[in-house]
Amino acid sequence: MTQSNIARQPNVNRNFIQRQFKRLRTFFMPSDFIGWMLVTALTLLIPLSFFSASWPLNMSVIIPMTFFSTFFGLIFSRSQFGELLGLIVSATYGVCMALLLSAISLNTDLSSGLMQVFTRLVEWVVAVQTGGINQDDLVFTVLVAVLLWFLGYNASWHTFRIDHVWRVILPVGIILGANLIFYSGDADLTIYLVGFVFISLLLIARSYLDNQEWAWYSKGMRAPRHLRGQFLVAGAMLALVTVGAGALVPSDDVQERLDDFQQFLQSDVLKELSEFWNRLFSPIEAQGPVTADYYGGDSLDLGGAIRLGDGTVFLVQAPANRRYYWRSRIFDTYEGGTWTPAADTRLTDNLAPTELLSVPSSAREAINQTFIIKLNGSRLVYTAPQPYSVDLPTRTDLFYTAPEGDPSREMSVSVMRPTQVLRPDSTYTATSFMSTATATQLRNAGTAYPEWVRGLYLYVSPSVTQRTIQLAQTIVVEAGATTPYDQAKAIEQYLRDNITYNESIPTPPSNQDPVDWVLFDYKEGYCNYYASAMIVMLRSIGIPARMAAGFAQGNFDVAQNAYVVTERDAHTWVEVYFPDYGWIEFEPTSAQAPLQRQDDELLPNPQQESLPISTPTPTPSPTPTLQETPTPISTFTPEASSTPDPNNQNPPPDVPSATPTYTPTPTPSPTPTITPVIAPTQPPDSPPDQDDPLAAFLPALGILLCGFVALLVLLMLFTFIWWWWEWRGLGAMNPIVRAYARLDRYLRLIGIRANPQDTPEERRRRVVKILPKADKPVSAITRLYTAERYGVKRKNPAKELSQNEAVDQAWAEARANIIGKWLNKFRFWKRDKDKE
Repeated sequence: MTQSNIARQPNVNRNFIQRQFKRLRTFFMPSDFIGWMLVTALTLLIPLSFFSASWPLNMSVIIPMTFFSTFFGLIFSRSQFGELLGLIVSATYGVCMALLLSAISLNTDLSSGLMQVFTRLVEWVVAVQTGGINQDDLVFTVLVAVLLWFLGYNASWHTFRIDHVWRVILPVGIILGANLIFYSGDADLTIYLVGFVFISLLLIARSYLDNQEWAWYSKGMRAPRHLRGQFLVAGAMLALVTVGAGALVPSDDVQERLDDFQQFLQSDVLKELSEFWNRLFSPIEAQGPVTADYYGGDSLDLGGAIRLGDGTVFLVQAPANRRYYWRSRIFDTYEGGTWTPAADTRLTDNLAPTELLSVPSSAREAINQTFIIKLNGSRLVYTAPQPYSVDLPTRTDLFYTAPEGDPSREMSVSVMRPTQVLRPDSTYTATSFMSTATATQLRNAGTAYPEWVRGLYLYVSPSVTQRTIQLAQTIVVEAGATTPYDQAKAIEQYLRDNITYNESIPTPPSNQDPVDWVLFDYKEGYCNYYASAMIVMLRSIGIPARMAAGFAQGNFDVAQNAYVVTERDAHTWVEVYFPDYGWIEFEPTSAQAPLQRQDDELLPNPQQESLPISTPTPTPSPTPTLQETPTPISTFTPEASSTPDPNNQNPPPDVPSATPTYTPTPTPSPTPTITPVIAPTQPPDSPPDQDDPLAAFLPALGILLCGFVALLVLLMLFTFIWWWWEWRGLGAMNPIVRAYARLDRYLRLIGIRANPQDTPEERRRRVVKILPKADKPVSAITRLYTAERYGVKRKNPAKELSQNEAVDQAWAEARANIIGKWLNKFRFWKRDKDKE
């Protein structure tokens, strides 16, 4: 290299860099970088608030997706893509980016990672369609990443393409607000709302300045050089003042508005959505208003899989020498898989204790309980059965057992709701008359049921099958049970022995009664199914029963001198009516410890071989859901039945309870602090794992999906290259000038670079000399460009249209010749043949 070439080399590099910066300046506007930073910061508030709220997300996937989404949104907003085409192409990029980042986050090779991601996605889709449960955190991360991609892309597109800044601000604000409402942990999420308001005001200020600058430019006015920076600084100061002023605004009616909003969140539709969410996604470790109203709806459906978290619902201070249930409501009528209450009256007065419930006089003891709410908001009053009074105003749903004036008239309470939402650490005291009846007393209670009990609680739905009724009769006959109490105990024991506890069951068939399905076909279920089956069978043999819903007693905490009741303790059980003794609790759910009473002898287990639906010993199931959450729903543990000292102060949690009226059976726990786990089992009639068709289907489908993604990546790469060479920086030109510029861009592929000193004709001769086949189209483009650039301009729409069509056709032919010449450079076999 000569000295002159060495001297010119820095100038060449400098010129190249300057040209690249000049191209970028023609592609982006001066305010785009600041605007992109603001849009990205606004969008990032969403994943950061999710992270603070302990959402089960992989942030190594979520954060890069947010950056890429806003960046690609900016690029696409400056392209020639229309809104629909840009959205389709961007969606393809986003899905592939989410899959790629998720595969990389698994810390394995890329092909294995993609295969694993596809397999887990397919398993999740199968769970959605079959009503099963699949709460894979990876799937949740992929779906949230795709959502954030659309949000980021939407933010950039509406900021830089059509300047509708409110379409950027509102979606982010709604998501941040919803996250704040549904979260009740220790983290302070208000900082994200403050950041949202601040950045939103800056975006509004930037949008206003851009509009003003455009108006000045259209009028031939030039804005001062430093106006943009000064305007943004002023906007930032104004935003700070606005945020500070907002913190000082009086909030006298905020509580009332929040109460109204929480009542809306308790609607049945939102509860169904919440149940669907919890079935398919890992529960977020937060307590929100949708999950606060446990069993508080107007109906209870026997549906598919469930999963509950471990968040604390409330604490209860009560004597620790009893077996407790914390009841929220009663369901009276069963029709085809749906339970509904019979309440037809709502009282909104603060009832006096004697007005709330007429309590049977036999074998009842008044028990006081103090509840300390730990939910973000609760609209239910929980009490031990049977409630007598609470010390706060309520709205009580009930029905009267007899007409007015009848001395036997009683109130049958279905549910009690506080008139004001119970906030965290709210307390109230309830009094309940709990049964102290022994097994002998209940055996001798007889069958003189009141008329209102016969009319409502002996009703058997037409959906109940004949074989269900026949099974109930067979159970009591085989057990030798003659009294209603022994018959109830026989059916209770049969369900505990023959139905396997499983929270991950599919949705029952729509054309079959769920009780029939769980008794004869699937033979697995959770508390709702156990209770429903027992009640239906008891009613079919003339024993009145109903469903009670709420929570099991939870675990006793010595330090707090209270039972700690968590979401996992949500439970349903059976109440059976006995004359003179009222409603008595029974526990058919096998995941709960048996509920035994004084002088209560366990009936011999029914002879399994003589019963029509006996099942072999179930085998352990490989279902991974309960391995992640080992505590079964509503489990009664030894520490939950602790025996207090004589003064009922800090009862020790390691001693099982013993009272004159209860004889607790120890749970099969190896130590007093470990909860017994009933692992889900496979139904006997289900195929073994090795015969699972998904075992062979998923790998093949994964390979096909990998190929599909690879094809999508190639398609996106081709689309980007096509845009880069065909449209980058050329969108504003007319077709003739654009074709000439494209010609210059494509000629570099075959080594022809334009000399700034050459005229269009000189450049044409150079091209034709190297590429004779392109003589005709290149000459046509050059001729039209020269006329357009240097000729006299006269408006002739017909002529312009014909010229545009001619130049487009010439460019297509020239491009084909150039690409063909370029591809010939890679045909090494032909070169070797020519040498021979």
